[in-house]
Amino acid sequence: MWQQTEEFLNLALGRLQEIWTEASIAPFELELMRLERGTKERCRKEPARAFYLLGLIATLRGNAMACRSHFNNAIRHSGDDCDVRQGFAAALGRMGLYSEAREQYEILHRRNPRDLDLLAELVVTSLASGRIQEAMAWIGQWTLLSPNHPFEEAESIAKKCAFLRRHQISDDDVESLQKIALGILDRENRSLRTINYLGCPEEDPDWITAELVLEESEEVVRDLNGRLKSVIASKSPPTGVAELVQFEYASGKQSVW
Repeated sequence: MWQQTEEFLNLALGRLQEIWTEASIAPFELELMRLERGTKERCRKEPARAFYLLGLIATLRGNAMACRSHFNNAIRHSGDDCDVRQGFAAALGRMGLYSEAREQYEILHRRNPRDLDLLAELVVTSLASGRIQEAMAWIGQWTLLSPNHPFEEAESIAKKCAFLRRHQISDDDVESLQKIALGILDRENRSLRTINYLGCPEEDPDWITAELVLEESEEVVRDLNGRLKSVIASKSPPTGVAELVQFEYASGKQSVW
């Protein structure tokens, strides 16, 4: 019986990893239901692995609440295994929950501060959370550990960081605006593809455009931008911040840090 459980979980993991790369999970929903049912039946025998797989299934479906619950159970049953926590961080990032993903990578970094892969994830999730100055601090740690291999795009990020410092705009200011923009998407049940922070112009920015890229039509994006402008104005952010870091939705563009 144990061997059957082990074999099923191995096969389920391999299949979920394949589905993970697909653009849409809709054609695989029946298969996900079968994998979910079989995995739940094995929670008592292999709770850490089973809850991990259930977390992956919840992530594929975009169910953040179930993802958190299953992965937290997997972490607990695994004795807080680093690979399980890293899987949780990746799942959060896939769903656009970048601040939460960053928190998980911070926990992992404290355990292994010389891991360059973790530092790279901290840079990416800090940027995606709107915390550009924090990302630059992580790049500083990368440079100390790997002076002969500079972090890609470090110069561009440094220019944005200098702009924010010059205008006394904190990471908290930027992140608070981003949360407003993400909140609108959540209420409208719209999916975020990626976030770009672009210096305008890139060499010596006069402002930063924070571009939230969506898989939506131009018409939908225009409507969302109208709502975003209205909500930000009603929240009265610190003077000048919304003008110097301009948030907008965009349709289907590629990510460029």
